[in-house]
Amino acid sequence: MNQYTPATDTSAAAVRTDHSAAPPPPGSRHFQAISVALLALGIAVAVAVYVWIGQRSGVGPQLAELQKEASVRTSELAALKARVDEFSAGRRRQDEDVDRLAERISQETEALGTLPARIDTLQEAVDRFAGAGDKVRAAWLMAEAEHYMRIANAQLGLAGEVDVAQTSLGLADDTLRELNDPRMTPVRKLLAKELNELRAVPRPDTEGIVLTLGGIADGLEDLPLKNSMPDTFRETPAEPDGELTGFSRAIATLRAALASLVSIRRADDPISPLLSDAQKTVLIRSLDLELQLARLAIMRGDAGMFRRSISAATERVADQFDPMSGEVQSALASLRELSAVRLPEELPDISASLTMLLSLTNTGKNE
Repeated sequence: MNQYTPATDTSAAAVRTDHSAAPPPPGSRHFQAISVALLALGIAVAVAVYVWIGQRSGVGPQLAELQKEASVRTSELAALKARVDEFSAGRRRQDEDVDRLAERISQETEALGTLPARIDTLQEAVDRFAGAGDKVRAAWLMAEAEHYMRIANAQLGLAGEVDVAQTSLGLADDTLRELNDPRMTPVRKLLAKELNELRAVPRPDTEGIVLTLGGIADGLEDLPLKNSMPDTFRETPAEPDGELTGFSRAIATLRAALASLVSIRRADDPISPLLSDAQKTVLIRSLDLELQLARLAIMRGDAGMFRRSISAATERVADQFDPMSGEVQSALASLRELSAVRLPEELPDISASLTMLLSLTNTGKNE
């Protein structure tokens, strides 16, 4: 009996050891995975709420900044509109001056139409008064030269017509050469100087420049911005892999949620402000007004205003629009080409020859 009892105790101990080493039931592992997933979800929700509150607190300053910038853009737009109105008024005054000049030229042309009859009258007078023909002819040629010089000064001063002024001065010089009077040599010397100055005046293709500016203005709406404001600043978190289960799926969900909240990247380019649709509209409108000013300036012959408007438009296109876009590169190339066009900075003074001719004519009459 004493030997059998220890065997029984040993069997009982072995049974207890087997029970203690048995694995936990499956329900216990599932409960642990759910607990971890709920914990991860709670952390993600807390982080999301924290970030959302931070973003909400920053909306007010951003809105105030956007309103301030919109106000500045509106002021710039009003200033540009005032400048356009001023140039339009100047253009109307110039048109009125040109109309008056055209009427005057028409009257002068009508007066020139009577020249044949006047010449016949002079010829008859020459026939009646022998020896008076040279004086009459000289007086007539000097009056004709004076008439051409007055037309040249009026065309250049009022209408800026360099070609017409050059042609008129050339006719005046031909008339004085036909006169063959040594007293007219200083006048012809001044005429030669003034003709050289007129030949040196640049003749830009005004019509081509106006058409080029119009084409750029028509394509402003299609130019892509360098930075445009997105509809939302938060990325959509990626869905975890469908094959993941339990704790691995919870970890993947938490990682995707955190990645959608925070994005870190390095940017070497200078930071440009984001533009909303309203700000883009104001920007395009201001660019269109600058191009209109450039067109008015080239038609008026105002080289300074033309260059300032082209420079402002080029700077805005380069700063606000995508430099990698083909449309933007084409617009910038056209603007830079226009900025290099040679324009007449200041028209020459061609009144010295007319002043000297009048002085010599008055001196001859007094004699």
